[in-house]
Amino acid sequence: MSRFAVPPVRPLQRLPISLRLGATLAVVFLLAVAGLAALAYAGLGQMLRSEIDRGLVAAADTLEDRGSAAIDADDIDEDQVGGVASVQFESQLLTADGRLIDGSGAEMRAGPLLTRAQTTAVLREGPLFRDVDGHRALAVPLDRTPGRVLLVVADLEPVHDAQASLLQLTLVLAPLTGLLAGVAGWLVARRGLRPVARMTSEAAAMGARDPFPRLAVPPTHDEVARLGSTLNALLDRIEDARRREREFTADASHELRTPLAILRAELELARSHAGTGRLSGALDSALEESDRLGHLVDDLLLLARADAGHVAPRALIDVAEVTDGLLPGFRVLAERRGITLTRTGDAVVRADGRALARAVANLLDNAVRHAPEGGHVALAVEQGAASTAITVTDDGPGVAPEERARLTQRFTQIDRARGAGGGAGLGLAIVASVAAAHGGRVDLAEAPSGRGLAVTLHLPVASPGSVVA
Repeated sequence: MSRFAVPPVRPLQRLPISLRLGATLAVVFLLAVAGLAALAYAGLGQMLRSEIDRGLVAAADTLEDRGSAAIDADDIDEDQVGGVASVQFESQLLTADGRLIDGSGAEMRAGPLLTRAQTTAVLREGPLFRDVDGHRALAVPLDRTPGRVLLVVADLEPVHDAQASLLQLTLVLAPLTGLLAGVAGWLVARRGLRPVARMTSEAAAMGARDPFPRLAVPPTHDEVARLGSTLNALLDRIEDARRREREFTADASHELRTPLAILRAELELARSHAGTGRLSGALDSALEESDRLGHLVDDLLLLARADAGHVAPRALIDVAEVTDGLLPGFRVLAERRGITLTRTGDAVVRADGRALARAVANLLDNAVRHAPEGGHVALAVEQGAASTAITVTDDGPGVAPEERARLTQRFTQIDRARGAGGGAGLGLAIVASVAAAHGGRVDLAEAPSGRGLAVTLHLPVASPGSVVA
C-alpha cells in the first residue's frame, strides 16, 4: 500500500487545461462585470438622487420667493438639476401642526404627505430630505411666514428607469463579454500549451530502440521550455544507462563464452571416462545445463547487438532456405513427442541472416515445447504486397488475450503451464527485437483452430529487382 494517499480526481480536473482555463477566465470575468455593474448601479442611483436633491433645493427657493405652492418645471434652471432636468416637481404648503394649506395639483391637495411630528421636526431642526411613496421630498420651514412648512416633491421614476436600463444592458453584455473572455483565454492557453502537445506526441512516438530522439524545445525561456529541457536531460540519462547496460551485458556474455566452452569440454571429457551409473547421469545433466547457459549467453549477445543497432537488413535472404536448415533438428525433437511439423510457402526478404534464423528458431522452439503430445506445429510463409509474414502456430494451451503483449517482454514467463520446461523467457523477446531491427513487428493471436497460439513475424518486402545473395 502506498505511503501517500492519492486524492480523488474531480470531474472538472479531467477536462483539458485550456478548456478549464478558458472557463475559469469566463467565470472570473463575469463576476468582475457583475461587481462593477453593482457598483455602477448603486453609484448611478446615488448620483441621480443628488441631482434631484439639488433640483428640490432650487424648487424650494423659487417657491419661497414666489410665496406660492404651484411650480412649473420651466422655473428651474437646468444647471441645477444636472442629468434629471425632466423631473416633474410638486409641492405642498403645510401648517405647523401638519394640516394642508395648498398643493400644486389634485394629487398634492388630497392630503398632507408629512405627519404632525415630522412637520414639527422640520420647524425645530430645519430642512429635511426623505423618501415618501416612491418620491423624493424636501421639507423646509418658510422664513417669511413663520409656522409654515414648504414640501417640495420629485418623482423617483427617472432614477429607477436609468438603473433598470443599466441593469438590462449589463444582462445583455455580461454573458457576451464573459464568453469572449473565455474563448480568448482558451485560445491563449491552446497556443501556450501547443509546445507541450507537440512534445507529448513526440514522446508517444518514441520507440524502445536507441538512440532516443530528443524533444523539440521551444526557443523561449518559460516553464514549457524548462520542461522540454528537463525531459531531454532525462532521456540523456536513460540512454546513457541503457548504453552501459548493453555494454555490461555484451562484455559479460563475451567473458562467459570462454569459461563455458572450457566447462563443456571438461564435462565431455569426464563423461567419456565415466561409463554408466549415477555419475554418468549427473554428467549428462551438467552437459544439458551448460548447453542452456550457452544458449542464454548467445541470447543476451543477440539482444545486445539488436539494441545497439548492429542487427540490420544487409542481404536478400530466401526464407525457405532458412527454414529448411532449421526444420530437421526440430523435427527430431517433435517426433519424440509425436508432434507433426509442417512448412508451407516461400518468400524473399532483406535481413540479417543469422538474426532471422535465430528468430525463426525461437518461434519453432516455443511452438514445439508448448504443443501437446501428438499435436501439430505449422510454419507458414506468406509474401504480401507490403510485408512478408512468417507464422508459427501450435495447438497448445494458448495464452489469454490480455497476457499476450507481455510475452515479448524480456525474462517473462506468464503461464507456468505453458512455460513448463521452458527457457529464460527471452525467446519471443528476441523475435520482437529482430523484427524491430528490420522495421517489422510481431503479432500474437489465437490459433485459427481456436486452441493454441499463432505468432507472426512481419518483415518488410524486398525491393523489386533485388537478387538473392
